[in-house]
Amino acid sequence: MAINIKTWLEQFFNAYTENPSQPSNPVSEDLFSLGDIAFDIATTDEINKTLPPLLKKLEAQLSQSFSADEQCRLKIVFSSPSTAETFVHHPSDSTPHSKILHALHRFFTNGHNDLIHDTLYLDALSNHCFPEPLYGYKLTESKEMNIWLLAIFPNKVPSANQVRWKLTAVENALKKGFSAWAQQEKKISKAVTSERAIHAAELHDSLAQVLGYLRIKSAKLDSLCQSNTYHELKPVTEDLAAYTHYAYRQTRELITSSRLSMKGDNLTQAISDSVSEFEQQSAIVFEYDNRLKKNITSPKQSMQLLYIVRECLSNIVRHSHATHARIVIKETLSTQIEIFIEDNGIGLDTKNARNDSFGLKIMHERAERIDARLLIQPHPNQGTQVILTLKVGDNHE
Repeated sequence: MAINIKTWLEQFFNAYTENPSQPSNPVSEDLFSLGDIAFDIATTDEINKTLPPLLKKLEAQLSQSFSADEQCRLKIVFSSPSTAETFVHHPSDSTPHSKILHALHRFFTNGHNDLIHDTLYLDALSNHCFPEPLYGYKLTESKEMNIWLLAIFPNKVPSANQVRWKLTAVENALKKGFSAWAQQEKKISKAVTSERAIHAAELHDSLAQVLGYLRIKSAKLDSLCQSNTYHELKPVTEDLAAYTHYAYRQTRELITSSRLSMKGDNLTQAISDSVSEFEQQSAIVFEYDNRLKKNITSPKQSMQLLYIVRECLSNIVRHSHATHARIVIKETLSTQIEIFIEDNGIGLDTKNARNDSFGLKIMHERAERIDARLLIQPHPNQGTQVILTLKVGDNHE
């Protein structure tokens, strides 16, 4: 049963005040601060920006609970069992070493999700995939995403019972916060999907049908004006037929795009779904090579990249006369990704593009919105090659 934020906060604080006999630990003395942290998570609109400063506050609190040689660093891991992706959140001033990130990704995406319980305690001797020992606690669990709190110890490691005792209050606060946040995100996602479906249906039942009629009539008019009798009208009818055809195609694409969704801003899965969609519309063999170890693009970047990729795939299907196409997405630097889209078709002359070719212009505009670099050129062997380069920040790790 859904509850509002005010009721949720009252229940959160009453859970502590009604059990005064419960054993305390150093962190649980600062309940109001933990309540603020839980509330901030539950009500945030941008979890990527909210978590780094909150984790820094928690690390400062925990420094009072552990001895000087037992200080830990906190991480929040979002692990997706269905898409094999991980999202690691950390304080902005303590970026994890790449070995830690790769180890976390391997552990949480290589089938371990079904093998581990709600708690995780690994040291360097018992598990060689981690360069440093850690303690983990599962905050939430679902088919789409599991959320973990990790405490990584670079030096001396306390016993599992001692760590759990000192982190209990923190775990409870984060668990309540993330549970409320997950419910809110699910409601928002459902509402957005429903609204998109309504808009798609309205476009289909109104504008798309009108444009479809105009497309047929304008093409027929253009055909009738090919004779010398209507020579002066020929440029006008050609433009009219071309523009109405493009408007119709763009409207159909908007209807499709309205139904697009990216679970957890999962760009690579959305691209994979698009490749499958366009492959079914043609006899072209598509090859999709995803080399990203983790998702490092923001929601805005992911959506614009997806639209650009879909426009490329649409052009390949409609214009290239290709038999094979290849899509590669990879991380060339720690803060840069590249997407390559290649085909073996007849090629594209970008310098002599038609006046009604709006697709290429829109692709460049979308790339500019996210400060990406878009290069469209002939493939060294045959066909066309599109290279999309995007720099991403550390806050998207």
